[in-house]
Amino acid sequence: MQSARGRAWGVFIVLVLLATARLQDWYESRDVFTGAQGPFPAAFATGAPAAPEHVIRRTADEQVLVHGLSLRWTDSGMAAVNLRTGKEYWRYERRDTHNPAVWSFGVSERTVVARFTDGKLVAIDLRTGKLLWHAEIRAGDHPRSVKLVGGRAVTEDPGAVRAFDERDGRTLWTVKTPESCPEVFLRSVHVLPDRLSAVHVLCNAASDDDRDVYGLLLGVDNRTGKILWQQRTVDPELAAWADGHTLAAPDPDRPQAVRLLDMNRRRISARAALSLGKRDVVAAGSGTVVSGTDPKERSKDHDTLLRAYDTRDGQPSWRLRAPSGQEYGFPKVADGRVYVVRQPFLTAADAGRRIHADLLVLDAGTGHLLHTLRLPAMTTHNDVDDSEKLDILDTADGAVSIGWRYGGDLLIATD
Repeated sequence: MQSARGRAWGVFIVLVLLATARLQDWYESRDVFTGAQGPFPAAFATGAPAAPEHVIRRTADEQVLVHGLSLRWTDSGMAAVNLRTGKEYWRYERRDTHNPAVWSFGVSERTVVARFTDGKLVAIDLRTGKLLWHAEIRAGDHPRSVKLVGGRAVTEDPGAVRAFDERDGRTLWTVKTPESCPEVFLRSVHVLPDRLSAVHVLCNAASDDDRDVYGLLLGVDNRTGKILWQQRTVDPELAAWADGHTLAAPDPDRPQAVRLLDMNRRRISARAALSLGKRDVVAAGSGTVVSGTDPKERSKDHDTLLRAYDTRDGQPSWRLRAPSGQEYGFPKVADGRVYVVRQPFLTAADAGRRIHADLLVLDAGTGHLLHTLRLPAMTTHNDVDDSEKLDILDTADGAVSIGWRYGGDLLIATD
């Protein structure tokens, strides 16, 4: 009798689980996937440096460029747009009653992964727009981030950082942060040789108590999740990756020094120091660290001098001063080149005005000017101040996106 009851309960539980799964599938089927609209757009210049010759269009959306597409978030999902035509390539929208929004998304050459405010993580195939997988993570009350690098989607959990396989969603590892870092915000993930991932987080920035706010750099075995080493840093937002194993980061103990940190599986160590302030480093890459601050510019409001340093020894390599009355926005370093916008000084009197600026392409190693593009007129914000600049937002496959530092219209230029 008891065994019969046990079997009956077992069958009942199985039926309940099946019904729950079907209900979940029905619920999630309400999400809208349009799928790819037309052929996958060919990248403009895959693997080649960008030398933009004209602006193909304006847009007002957040942009990440990859393989001839621009990716952006919508009110409740993600969309991919063909860069050449401006037409939507695919779209994903959630239809949940709570209307969760996208907090962050990561993009690789194959996949888009979005992190929603309710904790849901959704992966979409870049070429087809189809759902690959999804996962549920504790949402929490504070913003979350997701990074897509080295075939892994990395995101936060309270008191931890988790990595999922980019294509099938398997949990690969979970790294617990120290007790002093129960609230963690993921700033960056960098894949180094020898199965090493450098995970850079900000601890306790959103905590409601008086916990210490600090940056933390973790060396993680990217197969097992084992922490190989860790080091406190300042806010990771002030740091920049210079090449495959070098990070340019302000020295927590010396306000006017930036260290070049070399890392491998065994340790992290300082290779050289630059005589720069903690906010002077504006870009890095291709063996170069770039500062935009002129030590002689007393107001500190205008970036009038680009200074470059070699990451091997920290020695100055070149400098470029803007003409009188002009300054630089934040540059990007990619493909052995520095991309930067040069624009007029802006003051409150320029609110709502249309200004012209230039896109410059420099050799990262020598600073030689390789290319110049005169940009169409851009309208300044109505509340413009001295910090309003036109920055390089992204570069990929022969395309460059350019936009205001604090939001607004964007330009997309191609070669």
